[in-house]
Amino acid sequence: MPHPLRSCIARHNNDQKPSLFTVGVIFAGLFTLTGCSTQKETTITHQKAIVPSRAETVTLAKSEETVPLPKKEEKGITEESLKCITCHEQRRLTHGWVADWEGSKHARKGVGCEACHIGSITELATTEITELEYLGMQESNCEDKRVRRHVTANMCGTCHKKEHQEFMKSRHSVSWERMLESGKLASIPKGAWSERCEQCHNIQFKCDSCHTRHTFNTLEAKTPEACRTCHMGSDNPHYEMYISSKHGSVYMASQSGILKESQAVSALRSPVCVTCHMPQGNHDLSFGLTNGPVTGSGLSYIDRNGAAIDEVERAKKRADMLSVCNICHSLSFAKKTLLDADDVHKNIEAVIKEARDIVSGLEREDLLSRPMGKTTSMPLSGHAFVLEALPSYANKSRIERLFIKLTQSAAVTWKGAYHGNPGYTHLYGWAKLQEDLSDMKEEVKKIREEAELQRRMKMKLR
Repeated sequence: MPHPLRSCIARHNNDQKPSLFTVGVIFAGLFTLTGCSTQKETTITHQKAIVPSRAETVTLAKSEETVPLPKKEEKGITEESLKCITCHEQRRLTHGWVADWEGSKHARKGVGCEACHIGSITELATTEITELEYLGMQESNCEDKRVRRHVTANMCGTCHKKEHQEFMKSRHSVSWERMLESGKLASIPKGAWSERCEQCHNIQFKCDSCHTRHTFNTLEAKTPEACRTCHMGSDNPHYEMYISSKHGSVYMASQSGILKESQAVSALRSPVCVTCHMPQGNHDLSFGLTNGPVTGSGLSYIDRNGAAIDEVERAKKRADMLSVCNICHSLSFAKKTLLDADDVHKNIEAVIKEARDIVSGLEREDLLSRPMGKTTSMPLSGHAFVLEALPSYANKSRIERLFIKLTQSAAVTWKGAYHGNPGYTHLYGWAKLQEDLSDMKEEVKKIREEAELQRRMKMKLR
């Protein structure tokens, strides 16, 4: 049978005026030939590309030469890790964590379970006493007694040396010690520490407070939600201050795509917590922070150890902070904003001094007394008015409790100012501060009136 394309060409030679049907047939034939040719070429090309996955040589298309390929170094699951994975999956013990690890960068780099959960005698010998005490609180149920349930920051530091050294300079690295020193702890049953205190303060020993186990994804640690677990609530509303500020509003508006376009925080439309507090991934959270907690101690500018910061160090920290603000804002705007917050802080210090003088005056006049039903485990001091960095409401007179409440309102006020949140600076801060001061003055009036009444009664009895 003659090929249809040849028949069309023959008719075309006989008739110089081809019909529309003839032209269509010609194009159809060309398309058929082209399709066959393309399919054939594609098949050949595909066949050329097939290479055995484990082959160490490849055959070139135009010659029979073989070119040796370099052996690929694969970092797979170690034998120790395989034992852990098998056991956890068979017994269905935290198998979700196993899945997280398998998708982590640690797994891709060949860092297995034993690298973190099995500590050497040498490593344990160099561990601080407080860290060893924490490790002994919850022992592992693993049949392999070498396995430790908790992985400490010190253990992470064996590989992540720079990050660990920076972390040890921050206030996070003393959070457990500060918890033990706190007066609040005395009024809380020890069995309730794990629910009320430890889950935040144990950040001194572990990195997975921010880098969630077992993915340890840096992107997760960069989100404000990673900080929210601890930095929230009426006495410590850092997350609330941020999320309801202008910075936080922009973050919420672009939340669906947050941190997906780039691992660099600088690529985000709005700064997040780590932008200002951990610039360039610096794990020293004390960066650029010149203001410490405003308490009865009177130290407004303190370092990691609670010591006062001098003017030279404060100037350096302010310059560091401005260098971060200047990435997005003009230097003049950043300076003015921080100076306005400084003014708020100075006004608060004046209120704190007035409140402290009120209570100290009552103490000098011997008008302070221990409340009824005081906690017997609390050590009795020589006077009633005790100013602590983290005071407890227990075993305090009402005027002292009002003073502690006032210092907390003061902290909310100035922190709101430095976080650029007008609501927390004024409504939840300054307004509450003035209310607390008024309550203290009313209480002082009652105390003096009662003291005067008792004095007159004693005079009558004579």
